[in-house]
Amino acid sequence: MKKVILFLIVFSLTLFAQWNKIEVIQYPYIYSALFSGDDIYVGGDSLYISRDRGLSWNSVCPTNQPIEITALYKIENVLFLGTYGEGVFLSSDNGENWVQFNSGLGIFANYAKKFISSGDTIFYGTDGGGVYFYKLNTDSWQAYNENLPDNIAWSTNDIVISGNNILLSAGASGFYYIRPKGSSAWIEKRLVSPTGGYTTPNTFLPFNAIVFTGSRAGIFRSYDYGDNFEYVGINALSLNVVSFVDQGNRVYAGLTRANDFFVWYSDDFGSSWNPLYHEFQGLKKLFIYDNKIWAATNDGLYFTNLPPLNVEPDLEIKNFVLEQNYPNPFNPKTVIQYKIGKRQLVSIKVYNVLGNEVATLVNEYKEAGKYQVEFDASNLSSGVYYYRLQTDNVSLTKKMILQR
Repeated sequence: MKKVILFLIVFSLTLFAQWNKIEVIQYPYIYSALFSGDDIYVGGDSLYISRDRGLSWNSVCPTNQPIEITALYKIENVLFLGTYGEGVFLSSDNGENWVQFNSGLGIFANYAKKFISSGDTIFYGTDGGGVYFYKLNTDSWQAYNENLPDNIAWSTNDIVISGNNILLSAGASGFYYIRPKGSSAWIEKRLVSPTGGYTTPNTFLPFNAIVFTGSRAGIFRSYDYGDNFEYVGINALSLNVVSFVDQGNRVYAGLTRANDFFVWYSDDFGSSWNPLYHEFQGLKKLFIYDNKIWAATNDGLYFTNLPPLNVEPDLEIKNFVLEQNYPNPFNPKTVIQYKIGKRQLVSIKVYNVLGNEVATLVNEYKEAGKYQVEFDASNLSSGVYYYRLQTDNVSLTKKMILQR
């Protein structure tokens, strides 16, 4: 019963947006998308192209029959298209004509996941064949799998460039990998969940000098280009983080739970997260283009207008403050200070790492002002807990550690 109540508490604050579906694309599964100037390229069972920012569409197929198009990338007027089974195709005329380009690829490298680039080098993550690279104007791909165990790390989840590092998540064994540019091999790393186990990243987002990553255990943040991560995530429910996008200083996280997806955002570099959207399709990836947020789902391609970065809810959030508890770690008592911007119903509750409510500290109307409340954890076991301040339109969460 607590989980049901918790679900209603967290997501009763969510804004339900008017999402628009691109009805011309009738194939339900959207695997990839690329936005370039006025052109939009969308990968489903064919390549769908709009030359006018989504007003009209046509489709082309680089093979003789429909095939899943799972990766799209553009560099120096060359389009890279990755398929699930037929490898890589290139186009130099904005997608009108295609040439297959699989020279140097192993058989399992014909299953594309993602392209990225650094300078004139394209890196290609595959689903089963590991990682390859290609230098522009050469004639072949080259393997880039040194020190990647083929039994657990050749199926790419995500690959990005962060500073001087290439970050790779692959497989499902709780590992990710770093390879400094110019180094001879990948370095194996672990992402530690709040419960102390290991969790596999689904996605990365390099964001200024920060890197975000997300998994089934929540959201994590790194200040050293991905070498180490700290947990900063949303733990109110069991949500699987599958995508990040950014706009200015705001980061959006796309999360899934069963057949729903949610969009949360942070305006303080991941220190706190707030709900924005709750929809009812399986999410694959988020994109931002033309002041809209686009969702590639298992029910087609959707978009909705982004809220301005300085709308009233954001201004109100600045007038609401949830301080870090002190002392922290603590045993068994700690004090939580908070600030309310205007009179309204205020709730502060404490949750364990499973998302179960363990204490209600505040649940009453408060006038604008600064307050503090004591939390006594004498009846709780050692571990990580989360406390959440909620009002009609603000939701702030922080982590604390009970250490006996």
